[in-house]
Amino acid sequence: MSTPRARPLADLLQLFMAPVIWFLHLSLLYGGEALACTFPGGAGRMMWFGAAVTIVALGSLAALAAVSSRRRVESRPDEHSAAFLRRSTLFLTLLSAIGVMWGTLPLVLAPACATTAG
Repeated sequence: MSTPRARPLADLLQLFMAPVIWFLHLSLLYGGEALACTFPGGAGRMMWFGAAVTIVALGSLAALAAVSSRRRVESRPDEHSAAFLRRSTLFLTLLSAIGVMWGTLPLVLAPACATTAG
């Protein structure tokens, strides 16, 4: 029986990179809207900022999925931990992509800097 090989820190970082990208996207969107609404005329720029941040986030997630898929080709077929890491990374990437799109919906559906009449 062979001893299990210690996984490097890069594997752990790869696993949690997708949720970090989602978190940064969400923080930039809501932080950007809070800042844009403090300046006059900022609501018009918010749509462009939100689109740019979303494109960068989805592109980063697609690149992460491509790197994770490429690692499948390079790993040995008998290495179960590498397959688990790859599947987990791809699953978290998919969930984070759904989270990025879900976080963008308020920007698309609701007007930026809308005030409620009270």
